[in-house]
Amino acid sequence: MELVCSKKLELDETLECKSREINLEYYLLACTVDDYCRYGMQINMTRNSGESETAIIRDVFTSREEMINLIKLFHSNSVTPVSALDIVYDFID
Repeated sequence: MELVCSKKLELDETLECKSREINLEYYLLACTVDDYCRYGMQINMTRNSGESETAIIRDVFTSREEMINLIKLFHSNSVTPVSALDIVYDFID
């Protein structure tokens, strides 16, 4: 697992939620079976209240470069774990 990028978001004060800050971390995952490597991602979200969520999505691409580009796209759009899998399916469909 390799950290590709991370960010801290401050939520709008008009939103009714316990946490005002969230930290997002985007990791590259690699899995090799029989000399065949597949790449995926893990997204960790931690709120300043201590709550956390994680999404692990395996076997998305065989290209490291393509996977890193997708992770950077997720980072630039602040994709959270709850929507990550749906977005990956839409992206590769």
